[in-house]
Amino acid sequence: MGARSDRPNADAVAICPVGLEAICADELRDLGYKVGGPTAGVVPFRGSTRAVYEANLWLRTATRILVRVARFRATDFAHLERRVSEAELGTYLGPGVAPRFRVTSRKSGLFHTDAVTERLHSIVGAPKADDDHPEQVFIVRVDHDTVTVSVDTSGEPLHKRTWRADTVSASLRPTLAAAAILGSRWNRSTPVIDPFAGSGTFVIEAGLIAAALPPSVGREYAFHQWPTFEGGTWASVTGAAASRTAQRSVPEPPLLEASDRDEVAIRHTLANAERAGVSVTADVRPVGQLSSHKGPGLVISNPPYGKRSPSGSKGTSPVYKRFGEVVRERRAESTLTVVVPSDTRVIDGRLKKFAKASNGGIDVRFATMTPTSGSDSEPA
Repeated sequence: MGARSDRPNADAVAICPVGLEAICADELRDLGYKVGGPTAGVVPFRGSTRAVYEANLWLRTATRILVRVARFRATDFAHLERRVSEAELGTYLGPGVAPRFRVTSRKSGLFHTDAVTERLHSIVGAPKADDDHPEQVFIVRVDHDTVTVSVDTSGEPLHKRTWRADTVSASLRPTLAAAAILGSRWNRSTPVIDPFAGSGTFVIEAGLIAAALPPSVGREYAFHQWPTFEGGTWASVTGAAASRTAQRSVPEPPLLEASDRDEVAIRHTLANAERAGVSVTADVRPVGQLSSHKGPGLVISNPPYGKRSPSGSKGTSPVYKRFGEVVRERRAESTLTVVVPSDTRVIDGRLKKFAKASNGGIDVRFATMTPTSGSDSEPA
């Protein structure tokens, strides 16, 4: 189907990790869209079908994009059936695609979520999701008898990057890594190094940002399966993305370095980088052997804590102290950005927190520091 210029603007939301709403909102503004007031993990915006497609393609800190289909009051199943029938949810279901309803209810007459789910299935009349039927997720929220029905446009969560096939234990999610890079105000042209590289998430995300490449390539989205999918609009979005990459402001890619004392982690980093189309150098070495660099740059890392820490501690390990020391000794003009679960002063007392989120159930802080002598402080 070709692009349709008469498609009305949609009430959409970007779902992101709680604590990263401001960074996600900035991403949407950079795409040119008006953003509403964020709530916990939810950043609302309005836009055309093109906006929804672009948000899925470009947002680095979002986990999925939802579009509101209907909003109404319902105190019983009769009201629910009538209003959901009017919403025509079947228009989002291609042949053989089954709906999956994720229902929550709070202080409402429709309090039994399993019963609501069963009724919704009977209204739509489509097969239930199983191994033989791909699924389309609908988010149904009932709050004080107000029902909001939203359709998931993303399908596979956006944090599941297509290039990230090899990971190590307790790897940082790419959405969090991207938030740390964007929050560091890195200018995209200076060298980046992660001395606790793990599977290379930081340096690869930085490389994609520098090259003006989308966070994932070649993936499918839920909206591709909709009967209303606008192929012409999608072709325009991907064509514009290719032009953006070709015209990126950084003509030469920055030096991207990954190091880790774990040989397996370095192998994973190189394999992931190759899939992402990002050129990195990766070496097996401990943090004490951090390479030297004069001039601006970015040192960014999620140093080990808990089970990953050599001492089993949550940030008071001598490794943290040594990390800070070698950065000051060998990368004195570089910006330092860390994602850690503890007080950052053991690394560097100049680090300032700019966000907080959860990584694998552990609360982590995002902190950054730019030396006054450096110039690596342009927006990323």
